[in-house]
Amino acid sequence: MPLNDRLVFLKQFVRNFAHTGAVTASSRFLAHAITDHVRPGHGPVNILEVGAGTGAFTQRLAKLLRPGDRLVVYEINTEFADLLRKRFGGNPQVEVVCAPIQAIERKPTFDFIVAGLPLNNFPPELVREILETLRGVAKPGATASYFEYAAIRRLKSPFAGKAERERLRRVAAVMAEFLRRYHIRSRFVLFNVPPAFARQLKFH
Repeated sequence: MPLNDRLVFLKQFVRNFAHTGAVTASSRFLAHAITDHVRPGHGPVNILEVGAGTGAFTQRLAKLLRPGDRLVVYEINTEFADLLRKRFGGNPQVEVVCAPIQAIERKPTFDFIVAGLPLNNFPPELVREILETLRGVAKPGATASYFEYAAIRRLKSPFAGKAERERLRRVAAVMAEFLRRYHIRSRFVLFNVPPAFARQLKFH
């Protein structure tokens, strides 16, 4: 990752940890693991990326695009969104939207979804709203992926207060519910800071 991207990411981490969630962008190994379900077929496909940051996943997704495909990127952070527009603005197949994903029209539009959001940092109600939104914009049979840092809730809990432990417990319950209903595969990615699990879901 270019040094300028690292500095931008670090600045946003310091300013807004809740939405950035990590001190550095995802590695190419995690980018590969979280996007390997995106395999455009013979016809045009619609791809949604949520929480793109500096574009670690976006770069790989853009390379997968074939004629007629479309990649829509939602990024709530204005500095990240500006960076993404500069980097991918020359590609007419890529659209960058600076808004929370909950602002999207909830209708089945997308064949593939990739989420780079730090869900474990959010209130459980927001986690549920985001996951329900992703389910709502997915076509029947669409696949989605997101990642979690390995053992993050277990590592946080001993050092957290009662309210934070309860928040982590409720977030875990929401995510476990979606995994029970839609989970198809998980992959452990050691070469990331920190190591992470790439989760894949299939909506039906």
